[in-house]
Amino acid sequence: MTSTTTRFDTRLAPCGRQVRGEQFVTEDQQGLTTRDLRFDCGCQTHHEEFHDGSVHNQVVNHHGKVVADEELRGE
Repeated sequence: MTSTTTRFDTRLAPCGRQVRGEQFVTEDQQGLTTRDLRFDCGCQTHHEEFHDGSVHNQVVNHHGKVVADEELRGE
């Protein structure tokens, strides 16, 4: 399993602001990948790709409100 944490310069956060933040990526080398973006304003995005091709995306604004939560099923 590998994990990386990187700092990014300004990106468009879910709230519409251009802010900096951190990206966390984890891979298990068998098909599971997790990518989290944490923006300095408090917004977050969470993206998971599973072994079967399924995908889960969640977006939370800096007030803690979930603005998107979707699952796409693989084969």
